[in-house]
Amino acid sequence: MKRWVVGALLALTTACATGRIPHIPGDPPPAVKDVDAERAYQVVLDTFTSEQGVYDNLDTKLFFRATWQSPTFVEARVRREGLFKAWPAAELDSKLTAERARVGDATEFFFAVHANDYRFDDFERPNSMWRFVLVAGGEELAPVQVERLGRTNTEMRSYYSYMESFWVGYRVRFPKRAFGPGEKFHLKLASALGQAELAYTAD
Repeated sequence: MKRWVVGALLALTTACATGRIPHIPGDPPPAVKDVDAERAYQVVLDTFTSEQGVYDNLDTKLFFRATWQSPTFVEARVRREGLFKAWPAAELDSKLTAERARVGDATEFFFAVHANDYRFDDFERPNSMWRFVLVAGGEELAPVQVERLGRTNTEMRSYYSYMESFWVGYRVRFPKRAFGPGEKFHLKLASALGQAELAYTAD
């Protein structure tokens, strides 16, 4: 086989994406005391979360995780906060109404990234190296807001228990789009470092 063919094959294996991200043992995230409620929340979180890693051969470049703020997930998240903070029923209802209204004018994701070089983590910058779009119904929608929330902390881990040391959280908002039951859509991230697609199914 000619050298240029070998080189081309090697290039194709560079900056490839993969599926599950390895878990790094550490302190467990906060959990509610009710074991059944905790288990139920983790099922909902997993249902609306997608993840992927980008590698350069065997070297990790980035890990991505993102949770779609679907109506089902938003309700589960706010109710979980209510359990942690011991809200009375009236306050819980008020918080639910406010949060539904806040996310109601956009398609929102909590987005988390772990980069082996801080220069790769520039998603909030206008001239970011990343193209970051929501792909649904044959359309590609650019974000209307990318807000950097900062490094992993207890508050983030209370609701996004997959956040580990050195991860960074973002709030990413796209134009509002209504999804039909069972509709497939995904987030697409692409740069010179590689590409990743995080897949979701509407409930």
